[in-house]
Amino acid sequence: MGRTLSAFALGVTAVAAAVLVDTAPAYAATEQLRLDFDATPTGQVEPGPWTSGCFADVATPGDSGCIAVGSPGSISRATRPSGTATSPAIAFPASGSAVIQVPDAANLNPGTQDFTISALVKVTSGQVTEGANLMQKGVFADPAQWKLQLDSGKPGCRIEGTDSLGNNVFVLLTADTSIADQGWKFVQCKRRGDVLSLVVGSTTVKTDDGASMDIANTAKVNIGAKGAGLTNNDQFRGEMDNAVFSIG
Repeated sequence: MGRTLSAFALGVTAVAAAVLVDTAPAYAATEQLRLDFDATPTGQVEPGPWTSGCFADVATPGDSGCIAVGSPGSISRATRPSGTATSPAIAFPASGSAVIQVPDAANLNPGTQDFTISALVKVTSGQVTEGANLMQKGVFADPAQWKLQLDSGKPGCRIEGTDSLGNNVFVLLTADTSIADQGWKFVQCKRRGDVLSLVVGSTTVKTDDGASMDIANTAKVNIGAKGAGLTNNDQFRGEMDNAVFSIG
């Protein structure tokens, strides 16, 4: 069962300082995917709105995340505080659908390895929806999935896969409180051994065991929604920066 924890006694200050200043991730891992949204999507002009184009994956040169939309959806430029300056970010649509899709690749399937999903997000109470997917590979109906979400404004994490006995198992963590109207927030889901943890800001807000499972599928990584043009799209309506997936 899930249990509520206080912030880790060590490392909290370092993590908090890294939240709004874009540096290396605050955990020891190898980045497999990082969309920092600093550059303009290919073939597009600032500040949008954009209905096509691709963002470079700075963790894996040559890879990219490409925009797909359902009318009247689009993605446009936003900014966030970064130290004494600002950093480029993106805004998802108030209506319609928009998603950034990264093709399936073996390095985006953690298998049984430790892994971390994280993003910086900002959402207002007016942008909160019952279902809002931040990053995911696989959907609920698939036998394997990893997902970072913001349902009803509450950060959450879901993983599903196959245990050592061949059984299909899953773990779901959901924060108790919404982050709406709180400005930019760092949201992170991480598996370490058999434990899955959900971090909001610099605080570990939920953990659960039972996370030892093999997670692999052939789905794309979808950022900001379940997909483009779907009826039940779980569209995120807020702003985002630094969508990261790491293994290790």
